[in-house]
Amino acid sequence: MKEILELLESWLSQTSIHPIFAKAISSFICLVTTVLSAALICVAISFLVKKSLFKSPVILTRKEDSEKLLKSSVRLIFLWILYAWIPDTLAWNELIRSAAQQILGVAAIASAALEICTAVSWALTLSKVKSSAKNLSSKVMAQVVKIITWCAASIIIVSILIGKSPVFILSGLGALTAILMLIFKDSIVGLVAGIQVAQNDMVRVGDWITMPKHNADGNVIDIALTTVKVQNFDNTVTMIPSSALISESFVNWRYMSESKGRRIKRSVSIGATSVKEMDDSLHNEFVQKGLIEESDKPISNLAAFEVWLNRYLISSDSISKELTCMVRQNNPSDTGIPVEVYAFTKTRNWTEYENIQTEIFNQIFITIPKFKLQIYQRSGDKYLSSED
Repeated sequence: MKEILELLESWLSQTSIHPIFAKAISSFICLVTTVLSAALICVAISFLVKKSLFKSPVILTRKEDSEKLLKSSVRLIFLWILYAWIPDTLAWNELIRSAAQQILGVAAIASAALEICTAVSWALTLSKVKSSAKNLSSKVMAQVVKIITWCAASIIIVSILIGKSPVFILSGLGALTAILMLIFKDSIVGLVAGIQVAQNDMVRVGDWITMPKHNADGNVIDIALTTVKVQNFDNTVTMIPSSALISESFVNWRYMSESKGRRIKRSVSIGATSVKEMDDSLHNEFVQKGLIEESDKPISNLAAFEVWLNRYLISSDSISKELTCMVRQNNPSDTGIPVEVYAFTKTRNWTEYENIQTEIFNQIFITIPKFKLQIYQRSGDKYLSSED
């Protein structure tokens, strides 16, 4: 461009035009030519990219984001062409040339940072199309990349404006590190915690988590760099700091959802005074009612009830046969003898799980009196029979 400018200026000087005006006119012509050439190059690139790459099904699913990325790329190319060519067209005035070079340099660096951030956002939306974004939180990593990009861009821009090397800026930041860490303490802690949450795969979008301290009990709908957004089952939304997930305890139900079944661990308390030793008449009565089989030899009516309950659970189509299924007694207490059902449903759906559990215990409640047992229920100092 410099050679073209000199050639044009020499040609104008040979005419009757004053040398000063010849310089100005030649600079103006080169300036306009540079801008038009850069615009023409960018239009051609945009046209070719749309014709060749925008036929991909993956890109078409995110056409709006792809077009945004293309516009950002074209703008970056346009600014860098101007940055490379325009200063030469203003060589006749060093002050104007230097100012134009600084302005275009700042604009080009800012555009490059914006282009990187746009590309990262585009890649993030593309990854959501392919993987439904339920694995590692790519959004957190994308935000980290954006922060680093803008920090680097800011240092370069400042170095351009003050005319110093970026190394000089970095050496000056060393003295401010303690102050910056004090001012941005919460942000830095949140940043580090967000990275740890993502890298350790502690929480994913779609996970059901419970965190009573923050009144959170619902599904994770968004994982950002410093906060995790949880939509509770009452449709309220709780914002949890990422640092809280590192420093405090919470329950993630994802592994239960990914397992082969969902656990039932619930007990019913039997009044100790209703437990009787099994005799022949009681045994025959239970056999005639179909509660136990002739071959069963329980030593008490409570043991007979446990035999029936265990057989009932095994025969249920809703209970998993691959996982643990048993009936057990827990330690007796002043509230009776706890008989616990420990089993896993085949389904992991919450509604279906609750329905199965309710059905099992409804059956237990109506069967217990048939074994001449009492469900423990406190009313003053008395035990109430289930038959009362």
